Amino acid sequence: MVLDHNPDGSVGERKFPLPRSLANVKRGFSEQKWADAKGWARKQFARTGNRKYRPCEKQKPDPTVAKANKRLASRFYQLKTGHCLTGQYLAWTTRRPDATCWVPYSIQTREHLFKNCPQWRSQQKTLWTTVLEETKKLPGPTRGRDRTNIAELLADERCSQAVLAFLANTDGGRTSGPPVASEASVWEARERAERDWERMEEEDRLGAEV
Repeated sequence: MVLDHNPDGSVGERKFPLPRSLANVKRGFSEQKWADAKGWARKQFARTGNRKYRPCEKQKPDPTVAKANKRLASRFYQLKTGHCLTGQYLAWTTRRPDATCWVPYSIQTREHLFKNCPQWRSQQKTLWTTVLEETKKLPGPTRGRDRTNIAELLADERCSQAVLAFLANTDGGRTSGPPVASEASVWEARERAERDWERMEEEDRLGAEV
């Protein structure tokens, strides 16, 4: 017992917190950080009305995505947050001059990749057929193609396996499209072609001499 002097001059017992293990302390910090992050995300969502990302209700990550291939899981989360290699995002970061799809087609958004891109018609059909079947089996809203936006699709753990299969069979969110030609790249290509032509002429000349 430890005695302490109170402001009024009396002597009282000083209370100490119960001992805690290091693992318990770390867990407490993690839980507080998670609560703070969720509060911040909800405030941002309410303030900006952002419809690209739906904050997760649970602290634990999606087990289906956690077990997936690392590169595939990375692409899944990039698409989920909207920071992915789509025409819309790359145009916003000024890495491409416009947001046109590589096919080319329309403006390349997540919605376009998962629903409308003509390059992956069969994969899209398989994705939404599987999503509809899986969401009918388990509690929660049924996810149909026409009434489900991509933020809802990527936030619903019942759809994660179907989305991962779609990403594994397509290049959605994986490629930044064909390189944008610049004056420097065109000049380098011209010089390279000239050097190849000179080498071929030299080989032909040496062959004729032999």
